[in-house]
Amino acid sequence: MINIDYTQNEINMKIKLLLMASLCAIGFVTHAQLQKGTTIGGLSFSFGTSNQNSNSINLNSLAINPRIGYFLNNNFVLGMEFNYSLSKLNGESYEYYDNEIGTTISSFGFKEENFGLSPFSRYYIHVKENFKFFGQANLSFQINSYKNIDDTGYLYRTDYTFKGFGASLNPGFAFLPTQKWNIEFSFPLISYFNERNTNIDYPYRSKRNVKLVLDNFTPSFGVNFHF
Repeated sequence: MINIDYTQNEINMKIKLLLMASLCAIGFVTHAQLQKGTTIGGLSFSFGTSNQNSNSINLNSLAINPRIGYFLNNNFVLGMEFNYSLSKLNGESYEYYDNEIGTTISSFGFKEENFGLSPFSRYYIHVKENFKFFGQANLSFQINSYKNIDDTGYLYRTDYTFKGFGASLNPGFAFLPTQKWNIEFSFPLISYFNERNTNIDYPYRSKRNVKLVLDNFTPSFGVNFHF
């Protein structure tokens, strides 16, 4: 009877050890997702709105950014994003004063499309279990087109196109539910952009913009796959 009890205790102990080993293995695999040599591919999108020219009319924007990256070291990744964004304001006639040309302009709205490339670097910091904090630095190179809209919504004229470059710092959080993928949330803490446009009336104007998070809060949500 004593031998039987002892054997049962051994079995119970082995079961516990196996369970602990399995949990440790799962934890190791989850953590190993962000190790050197891992490749990530994913997609993020963002939506934002901001007031224009201190009036009640809002500008809505949508951005979609596919990305691919490679972990050069544990928790440190370098990669490239491919940027597309659309900004649109229409449906209501409004007037605003353009400080650059010193006159009042009437418009029904506009449509602006941006295409660009954005190399980035990102570093992850372990927070708790499957949660990671990260900081990301981006450079950006863009080509944009700006078109006027009449009262029927027709795009009747391309006012200008411009090429520009910029940089931004973007903190965020990532949740890793499995070893194969993660979901994330981030936002631009500070951004800088230098544009040089070709306007049909005022060609080759240069403009620099610096924005903080409170100026135009545009959160970004994304999914990354690890392989």
